[in-house]
Amino acid sequence: MTTPAPETSPVDQRLARASWGPLPYFLPFVVYVIHTLEELPGFASWATAHFGPESTETFAAYHIPLMLLVLLASWQASRATRANGWVVAATAFQWQFGVNALFHLTTWITLGVYSPGVVTGAVVSIPATVAYLVWIRRQNRITIRQIWLAAAIGTAIAAAAIGFLFL
Repeated sequence: MTTPAPETSPVDQRLARASWGPLPYFLPFVVYVIHTLEELPGFASWATAHFGPESTETFAAYHIPLMLLVLLASWQASRATRANGWVVAATAFQWQFGVNALFHLTTWITLGVYSPGVVTGAVVSIPATVAYLVWIRRQNRITIRQIWLAAAIGTAIAAAAIGFLFL
């Protein structure tokens, strides 16, 4: 006797049929650009008021090479034929943006003032992180072990970014 296959929702069926190719690997880069555009006008003054001195120039100076690094990881991951270090790196960066969103939400609630980046964190980063992780697993582009490694790396990156605010 065979067991009938579990029913899937129409959304699950459409997602399973969708051929996104390697495009989701570019989500970390797109999320980073959108998120930084929200942060750029007011993040430095907000960070200075609540953590340590920050200038818009310094903020831009360290975000530009980081954006290029995320773009490189996304591009290299999109070219990979199997899970490798670039796929783990792209996944780590996307995870980091999800953790970063939680930081923005937490500081907004704790401090009671708008945290530049909270809107894109909640509306872009968190949904993109969930979608990315669902896609990468459904497409078998990464193992569970590699996801755990990426999550650990991404959490360390997020912790370093938060720690940098206190310098």
